[in-house]
Amino acid sequence: MINAPLYPVPLKKDDTLAVIAPAGQLRDIPDFAKGIAILKDMGFQVKFPRNLWPGADYLADSDENRALEFNKLFSDPEINGFIMMRGGYGCLRMIDRIDLKQIVRSPKIIVGYSDITILQNYLYEQTGLVSLHGPVVTSLSYGTNSSLESLYHCLTGKWHTAITPQKIEILHDGPSSSGQLVGGNLASLVTLLGTPYDFNWDKKIVLLEDIDEAPYRIDRMLTQLFLAGKLENISGLILGDFSVSSYQDDIEKLRYREQVWSRVVELCHHATYPIWANFPFGHCPENITLPLGAMAKMDREKTSLLFI
Repeated sequence: MINAPLYPVPLKKDDTLAVIAPAGQLRDIPDFAKGIAILKDMGFQVKFPRNLWPGADYLADSDENRALEFNKLFSDPEINGFIMMRGGYGCLRMIDRIDLKQIVRSPKIIVGYSDITILQNYLYEQTGLVSLHGPVVTSLSYGTNSSLESLYHCLTGKWHTAITPQKIEILHDGPSSSGQLVGGNLASLVTLLGTPYDFNWDKKIVLLEDIDEAPYRIDRMLTQLFLAGKLENISGLILGDFSVSSYQDDIEKLRYREQVWSRVVELCHHATYPIWANFPFGHCPENITLPLGAMAKMDREKTSLLFI
């Protein structure tokens, strides 16, 4: 079920961003504090729990409480948008508790990536809500200036600007193509297969990225997507950052990415759609913000991602 795109109201100076945690527990308080400071420097008010989140182990809180936080703050008229505390794991466990009707009544900006893309794609599929694939609070402190500028522009409604990366790799030179932008974290999206929360990729431009996965695991997940038919009828495929860790040197990162790209080309060798790689999004400092659910175009002539 996909509705017409539901666009949230852009933020303006002094609007309030709520920080919520639908997935993993807070691991790094200094990075969290730096992220809050960056959002305030952008001119926004920021709201978050005074005592942070009480969860133990790998979840920020119980499934019930994480969903309650989301629903309660979404219904708060003083909250203008949301940015996720971090990714990790947990969205799959709480999305069945989300009040979809209030999202339709009062759409608001949601920003996040990694595990959060489970939530974002679900909300797009169920309500049409266009959200922002971009940094979480704990990743803001190591973002590049251009990634922070991209986030600010998208938060304030200026997400229509074409993106023309300088180091893009063309893995398959298909014609220009258009479609709604969906996808996100590879490992998270694979967990949706066979569940009620899987969604239709047909005629969509699909984003994929991941981190800290051994090559054989990336291969296995890509192969599973292929065998499930998810890559058969898409309009285009855009690969973001793939790396094992931030400690890899440039040569190691390139070798790893080439392994990923090679497997994608093997699986999609009959594809008629364009496949681009090395696009600046994902678990990397240059995590450019992208509007999930918006109509996009992969422009072959300019090698640009346009938003229609």
